[in-house]
This record gives sequence, C-alpha cells and structure tokens, in this order.
Amino acid sequence: MSDRSRVLRGGARAATGLVVVGVCATAVLLLSQTELPAVERAPIAVTVDSTQNTVRSLVCAGPFGELGADPSQPGVAVPTGSPAVAISGAPSEVGSLVRPEGGASSPLVIEAPADEPLAAAQIQAVSTETLSGAAASACAEPLNEQWLLGGSTMLGVSTTLSLGNPGSVPATVQISVYDESGPVDAVQTAGVLVAAGTMQTVSLNGYAPERERVAVRVISTGAPVTATLGVGQTSGISPFAVSSVTRQVDPETALVIPGVANRSDHGHGPSDSGEGDDFPVAVRVLAPGGEEGRAQVRAVDASGGITDLGDIALSGASVGELLVPHWPEGAQAVMVNADVPVIAAALGSATVAEGHDYEWFAPAPVIAAEMPAAVPVVAGGELVVVNPGDVEAKLVIEQADGGGAPRTQKLPAGAAAVVQAPADALLTSSVPVYAGVRYVSGGLIAGYPVLAPDPREGALTVYTR
Repeated sequence: MSDRSRVLRGGARAATGLVVVGVCATAVLLLSQTELPAVERAPIAVTVDSTQNTVRSLVCAGPFGELGADPSQPGVAVPTGSPAVAISGAPSEVGSLVRPEGGASSPLVIEAPADEPLAAAQIQAVSTETLSGAAASACAEPLNEQWLLGGSTMLGVSTTLSLGNPGSVPATVQISVYDESGPVDAVQTAGVLVAAGTMQTVSLNGYAPERERVAVRVISTGAPVTATLGVGQTSGISPFAVSSVTRQVDPETALVIPGVANRSDHGHGPSDSGEGDDFPVAVRVLAPGGEEGRAQVRAVDASGGITDLGDIALSGASVGELLVPHWPEGAQAVMVNADVPVIAAALGSATVAEGHDYEWFAPAPVIAAEMPAAVPVVAGGELVVVNPGDVEAKLVIEQADGGGAPRTQKLPAGAAAVVQAPADALLTSSVPVYAGVRYVSGGLIAGYPVLAPDPREGALTVYTR
C-alpha cells in the first residue's frame, strides 16, 4: 500500500471517529433535555410493636433515708422503716436492689411484659427523733436523663438524691444542680458510680450547701437509672416535715400537677398580702435552657373553675418561686403554662394541732385517650384526675385484675376532681387527662403522679424497599 493510500485511510478513520463522537454527544444532550417515563413506587410503611417480648421494669425508692442518723457518718442517709407498696397490674417478677447502708427492707424492682399495664407506688410514715411525716412516690422506669425539683439545703433541711440501677452493668451518673441563682457550677460531676443491682444515696447538702431552692438534672451513661429526692426538715430540734419527690422526664411549656392541697385546722393568719394561710402553697419553676420568659400559674377545681395564682419570671436557669397567700377552696391541681420549656413542682401541706407535714407534688405525664393506664392507689389515698382540655371526659375506672364491675364518671372540661378508685385501678379516658394520688390524714400529707407510659414508645415505623 502506497503512503498516499495510508494517509487517506487514516483520514477516513479519523473523520468517522469524529462523526461517531458527535452523534453520541448529540444523543446525550437530547436525552438530558427529554423527560423519560419513570416508575415511582413509594416505600411501604409498616408500623410494628417494639414492646413485644420485652420487659418493663419499675424501681421503687425504698425506705426513707435519714441524713445524719449515724453520728459517725453524718453524710450518710440511713434507711429507716419500711414503705408499703401498691401495685396495679400483674408483675411477672419482683426483685430488689442492694443498698450499702442496709435497712429494714430493700427498694423493690417490679417487672412485667412491656405491653401489659403496670404501675406501682409506695408510701411510708416516717417517725424518728428528728423526722416525722408521710413520704410517697411513684415507682419509675430507669432513664438516661431526668429532672427533680423540690427541697433545699438550708439549715434544718436535708435533701438527698437516691439513684437506682436495676441493670446488669454499672451506671456512671452526672449530677447538675440548679438553685435560686442559676446553675451551681461546682456541682457537675461524673463521679457517682452506681453498680448494677444497687441503689446509691448522696447528700445534696454536701454538694451545694445553703441553697434555698434546689433542682437536679441526672444524666447516666452505661445504664439508665431511677432518681428520687428525699427531703426532711426540722424546726429547731423538733421534726417538721418529710417529702419524697418523683422525677420528671422532659421540660415542657404546659405542665399539670394533680393533687395539690393545703389542709389546716388553724384559722388564717396575717401575711404580707393580708390574711393568708399559716403555711402557704409554693410553686417553683425552672427553665433549664436559661431563656427569659414567664410562667403563668393557675389552680383548678372540680367544676372547672380556674383561679389565677400569679406569674413567675424566668431567666438565667434559676429556680423561681411563687407563694400563694391563700389556697383556693376546693382547688385540686396546679397548671403551669410557660413561654419556654420548664420543669415545676408545688408544695402542699397539712396542719392539725401541733402536727405539720408537707409534700412536693410533681407534674404528671399525659394519659392518652382510650389508652388504659394502670393506677396504683396507696392505702388511704385518693385519685385526682385533671382534664385540661375543652371537651368533657368520660372516665372508666375498673380493677386491673378484672374483678368487680367497671364504673364510669364524667369530668367537665378544664376540671380537676377526686375520682373513686380501687387500689389496683385501671383508668381509661375518652380524652387526654392527667392523674395523681394524694394522701392526707390529720397532719400528714403525701402524693405522687400517675406515671403512664408514653404510647409512642412502643410504636416503630419501618419503611420497606
């Protein structure tokens, strides 16, 4: 083949290549500008119940711990007496936690399948040389984060924090304390180690002494824990009051505190605003985020009557307080509505002759509509149900074991009322409500919220492809 032929053939091949490249480029350009038919198939959503074959554990606080009862260990809370425990539902197992300080009885751990209604609570009459009163609390599920509000560390008042770990691995707990001025910077430690199957009690008086108002944030790693405050107060050398404080889960803008009461056989005495109660109801509120805002505090009665009690200014993550000169007659609950998420608590009291006691009442979680909730009612206690909505509630109360005939009761919109209930009650409402149990006997008072589980916790949505 001559050189000229080779040159012509190479040029032809090059020209052919350029034509092919041009055609491909044109095709790509046209395809990029043309909508091609597509098949779209939305993922299939399947809702599953994650509570199947799982176990729900409730931990009770156990005997009330008296700080300083052992002179050789002034910083140790020594358990005294034995609480009575009320259970609603059918436990599959009942165990206990080990408490290093010992005591006449141990904190209980109550278990049942997660899809079965279960709730428990305890009450104890505390009577020692330095402490006297009634203490009650709800047995709660372990959590990795929770809040408690109530008590102080001023002279004459001791406040302890009990941490229970029913798990199989140790928990490392960080405690953050807030007072009337804001966060207590020195009290942020991850040094509280709670071994598996034990309960540890620490003194907040040692962590943050001389604080008029106390709130605690508890964060655990390794294993979730339960947390309870124990508050004991003396007047001089005489017993004055005790209280056991149930935890709260998340700060919210609207809180309901059922069961608040202020009973006294004394006449009203003078106060800064005129005639008032000898021992006024106090409401404390904390906005943990530090935002500025206001919290509106109202009292609610059985007919739906609402009494504005006042506002609390919120700022700097400080614990604000509102004193109620005179508790409204017939009021059964406190409602707190705030501009920002808050936690709250209300102090009620009982006074007869020379006897006095108080209780820090905690907010209750919502009981969802048409969802049966187990309600443990301790001996001598009364169930208080709050309907903060604008629709009348139809309540059905029955025994958790199925005995007896169900009873129905209507609760007006915006009302809070006492509802007759057995010790192992099961409560179902046509609309969302809140509930708590109150115990008042002479100069003794105690109470706790009904800790209904969040109905969303067991629902898990899975998207298949």
